[in-house]
Amino acid sequence: MATITPTFTLTSTDVASDSLSITTTDSLAVTASTNISRKSIATGSAQAVLGSNSSFSYVYMKVVSSSNSAAWVQVLLGGDAKLKMRVGEFAFFPLYSSQAITAEAQTAACVVEYAQYVANV
Repeated sequence: MATITPTFTLTSTDVASDSLSITTTDSLAVTASTNISRKSIATGSAQAVLGSNSSFSYVYMKVVSSSNSAAWVQVLLGGDAKLKMRVGEFAFFPLYSSQAITAEAQTAACVVEYAQYVANV
């Protein structure tokens, strides 16, 4: 069994009248993972990023680059559009089993970085 330790930090001094400083960390037991991979996502139709997973998993995704700074990626979970990610944005989220992840670039092709970590449940 392996462990991953996600940490999320959100800070700002000018988003509200008070300073914002939130940090949370967790320790997640995982049994398997995919290597961090990259894939070019084209415009026009949704393309598979991760096929249907057989177990509850944690997923990391980041839109790494595009030739157009206005480009973004629509991420579909189980066939439904759920995330809009611009170049440089990332997500780390838990995902039920039997959910496929597909993505479609908007404006211009984008490179997406991703990994899947199977939870030890």
